[in-house]
Amino acid sequence: MQVSRSRPFVSTVVAGSFASLCIVASGVSFAQDATPSALPAVTPAIAPTLVTAPTRTQIHVAIANADPYVQAFNEHLTILASPWMEGRLPGTRGMERAMDYMEDQFKKVGLDAAYQPSEGGAKTYRQPFSLGATAVVVEESITAQCGDKQTTFVAGTDFKLTLLGKSGSATGPIAFVGYGLDDGPDGYSSFTEGHSLEGKIALVLRFEPMDAEGKSRWSGGEGWSGRAGFQGKLSAIAQRKPAAIIVVNTPGANDPRVSSLSAGGSRPMCDVPVFMMSAEAATALVASCESTRTLMELRTLADEPLSAHPDSPMSFDLAGPQLTVAGKTAENAVTAQNIVGVLPGRGALASEVIIIGGHLDHLGQGDFGSREGPGKLHPGADDNASGAAGVILLGDMLKKAYDELPAETPLRTVLFMGFSAEESGLNGSRHYVNNPIYPIVNTVLMMNFDMIGRMKDGRLSVTGSTSGKGMKEWAEPFYANSGLTVIQNESRGGGGSDHASFQAVGVPILFAIIADFHDDYHTSRDVVGLIDRESSVQAVNLWRELAFDMAKRPARFEVEQNSGPMRAQPMKVRAGLRSRDSDDDSGIEIIEVTKDGSADKAGILAGDKLIKWNKKDLKDRLAFVEDLRTHEVNDVVQAVVLRAGEEKTIYVTLQGSKAGQ
Repeated sequence: MQVSRSRPFVSTVVAGSFASLCIVASGVSFAQDATPSALPAVTPAIAPTLVTAPTRTQIHVAIANADPYVQAFNEHLTILASPWMEGRLPGTRGMERAMDYMEDQFKKVGLDAAYQPSEGGAKTYRQPFSLGATAVVVEESITAQCGDKQTTFVAGTDFKLTLLGKSGSATGPIAFVGYGLDDGPDGYSSFTEGHSLEGKIALVLRFEPMDAEGKSRWSGGEGWSGRAGFQGKLSAIAQRKPAAIIVVNTPGANDPRVSSLSAGGSRPMCDVPVFMMSAEAATALVASCESTRTLMELRTLADEPLSAHPDSPMSFDLAGPQLTVAGKTAENAVTAQNIVGVLPGRGALASEVIIIGGHLDHLGQGDFGSREGPGKLHPGADDNASGAAGVILLGDMLKKAYDELPAETPLRTVLFMGFSAEESGLNGSRHYVNNPIYPIVNTVLMMNFDMIGRMKDGRLSVTGSTSGKGMKEWAEPFYANSGLTVIQNESRGGGGSDHASFQAVGVPILFAIIADFHDDYHTSRDVVGLIDRESSVQAVNLWRELAFDMAKRPARFEVEQNSGPMRAQPMKVRAGLRSRDSDDDSGIEIIEVTKDGSADKAGILAGDKLIKWNKKDLKDRLAFVEDLRTHEVNDVVQAVVLRAGEEKTIYVTLQGSKAGQ
């Protein structure tokens, strides 16, 4: 919604907060203005119990009486976080719609196109960049031949090709390999000495040896040990050169994932095709050819070490069956786009640039980065439809403010940006700083919004006040007059959002985010009905005041040499874990977690592999330690760990250096 009337720089807030309104698709009742027609009196046989009707909020009245910018924010937010946007994952139809919407709003408020794809070509609102390629399944089939009987299994119901292996096809006998482990406690191994897997289809059980209740025998009753993951077992099997691998959802396992064919990973772990098969389909497969044992009996055999059944081998070929499998994937190139609008400056300051941004993307169906797993729509209302809506409002506000000033007033150029692919590693902002529309040396300030929608008691965290000499003294009066409780965070770590890309190249930054994280972050529960519209607009007003003053300010701020994340700092925090580099440089392996330390309280476990830290791929321990040096006590850092073959996103609140090791 475009708001046309001019606004003063201090917004009024209507009584009766939008924060109290949970607008949902169904189940909302509204007060009625009209009274029902009189009905004939009826004397019931039994007097009814009178129930007082609950107080009902007239949502349309609250919206109509709200500040116009609160109304506009509400509309932008509701559209960007709607199911129509499909969670705004780059490369999807939903993200295209979200980009169309932001571009259209930039046009409506009067911002100019900023990006010129070729010399002499027309300018556009979109700055494209490559996100590499994503693998998609184009062929998957499994057929069993037992004598004259042929059984064809149904893709998507009985099995699925995973992305844990490579494309390939094969025909051969089935080799049962238990849990596919060769390094279990007390010498446990799933492999019989001398049993060859070469050229065969390896049938392997998911997880690890379990008891009668379907729980791990090795983890002390707390979930699974690190051996239950895909990586170790697939590596152990692949070393024995099978033609393909089928991972079976183990019957009786006490884990909800046994009802899903999702492997939860997107990184190839071996060079042969890897399939997931349901327990029901695998039971039918074994029963059709292996007459001496059922799948459950095979599981029971694998649950015990060889010493418990010395006459029965741990791995062996199933009698009779020939299996034909085929799996093929293809790579689809993914191109993402930053949405960019420009408010041209004037006079002597026009060559200098302020960037106001917030990421537009989110997690789609939660296929990566989700804290509750894939398969549900992640609307991303707070993260970061709230910030993107704020950027749109600021384009409108500052365009009007510029238009109201005399034409001769010197003003800086303002670039408004909806970054893409922030969630997968700050890709859009990093592309911009490497391919800037305006020279980075002329960029005097980057102001970033990420999650401004659910402030608790009006508490807004602002990072970067000390990133330029004198900035703190300049900004604090604006903080004091904002109507919010501004918590100044002096973290040097970049905060895991798009401003970090600018901070790394020496641009002063201001980063606003809710001061108190909520449990709905990166879940399907981050919905529109929980957003506090008024406090969000108060944050927008604060950014407007700061940006407008900076646009007119004669001098730019000199960069503080120790403000960026690149300079080594004394260690103020501890993660509370011991780790070692992985053999394949794909992360660091957690070998010990300190009780009650930062990692322990966040839920990181020994046996996890830490593959991302602060939204960046983690290659080795040195990179991890160097990032830790940049943080302050109580910073919240997003970590991604690989556990039991699935990526889990965990949020670590960093304790002081004396609280852990």
